[in-house]
Formats: sequence, structure tokens, C-alpha cells
Amino acid sequence: MLVVTTNDLPGYEIKAVLGEVVTSVVRSINPFKEGVKALRGGKSDPEGPASLTKYRTEIIGKLGEAAKKKGANAVIGMRFDTRQVGSTHMELCAYGTAAVVLQIRPDAGDDTKQSKVEASHADASAGNETGGSAGSGSK
Repeated sequence: MLVVTTNDLPGYEIKAVLGEVVTSVVRSINPFKEGVKALRGGKSDPEGPASLTKYRTEIIGKLGEAAKKKGANAVIGMRFDTRQVGSTHMELCAYGTAAVVLQIRPDAGDDTKQSKVEASHADASAGNETGGSAGSGSK
């Protein structure tokens, strides 16, 4: 499952937009850990960032599952929201647009065409330097 925060996907074609997907998790806040901040010199719980990363990873996985249930293979424009629920809980919400995307694969012919275009530009540049390109003659 491809989950991205961007609204477009370079190298992919969006074949179908299946609608919004939303997931939410509620986690308890340990008031005791935060209450002893004064004992740590006013610093927050040292495990806090790791916990938030774990929660975000978990909710992105759930978002992917919700999109898959809709028939999607990608979520585009993914965002997070958080809010405190009472004094002992927090909610993390992830949302985005479920979509069906197809990776665009250039065929060998496109690479050859690109090489020919680059070669013709090089030839034209060389012609301009020597004064031999079309349209460079005098009137």
C-alpha cells in the first residue's frame, strides 16, 4: 500500500479516486510520567517521541487497511490530526484519499526517442557554434 502526503504521484497515473478514508486511535496519557517532569529538570517523558512514532506508524497501517477495503492500492494527501480527550487520553486521526494508481513504466522505445532528441539538440548546438545551422545565413 502506497501512503503519501502529496496530492500527486510523479511516475504514477491515478486511475480512480475512491473517496476519503479516516482512521482514529485513542491512547491513554500517563499523567504520572508527565507529573514527574520537575524531577527530570522540566523535560518531558523521554519515551514520548518513540511512542508517538509508534502510534503514527500504527495508524498509517490502519489507514492503508481501510483504503484496501475500498479497493484502493494507495492513499494520497494523507494527514494527521491529534486532540486531547479528557485529561487522560489523546486521539490520533489519520485521513486521506483512497485511490487506485498505476505506475507508469517507460518502454525501451521512449528511452531511444529521448536519446535521439538529446543527440539532435547536441547537433543543433554544434551547428550554431560553427554558423552552419538553418536560418543563420545573411539576407
